[in-house]
Amino acid sequence: MSNKKKIIKIKPTTEYPCQWDDLIGPNRKVIATIYTVDEGKKDNLKFGINKGKDGIYDIVVSAKEINNQVVRSALEDLGQVTGHQYKLASTPSLEDKIITYTERLMKPLNKYGNPHDGYDFSNAQTAKQMTEVIGIWIGEILYEALTYKDLDTLKALTETIKTEIEELIQTP
Repeated sequence: MSNKKKIIKIKPTTEYPCQWDDLIGPNRKVIATIYTVDEGKKDNLKFGINKGKDGIYDIVVSAKEINNQVVRSALEDLGQVTGHQYKLASTPSLEDKIITYTERLMKPLNKYGNPHDGYDFSNAQTAKQMTEVIGIWIGEILYEALTYKDLDTLKALTETIKTEIEELIQTP
């Protein structure tokens, strides 16, 4: 018996970026509605994933606007709640192509630890390893800028990474 989950294709109903969107599943049925926090507040919705009385999931995300990557991430979280696997069926945007590039930049991340235990970039000793680490940080900045568009978070991340790069470069 296979543990492979059936993939449910989800289609957006509007063009991104936007503030909210109905996510349509098979038979043109609304599976979920995704909102930015500000838009969700208008309907008194709580942050996260909640199933409405109508059986439709309300997904409130911390992004400034909804885009393909925000929806993909939300669908992954929804899958953990429902036990299904969802896939966004839309054509890749320019932002999607840049996100793919950021994921390539961040690919070496697993060499330096994992998200649960923290990353240890002090292992980067060679010029190639230091370049990988800097590429990972550039990927993080691009990803944050394109996906969540939260200026305060982006400024804090950029400042932290600037300090990390200065320390990395000064390491003998």
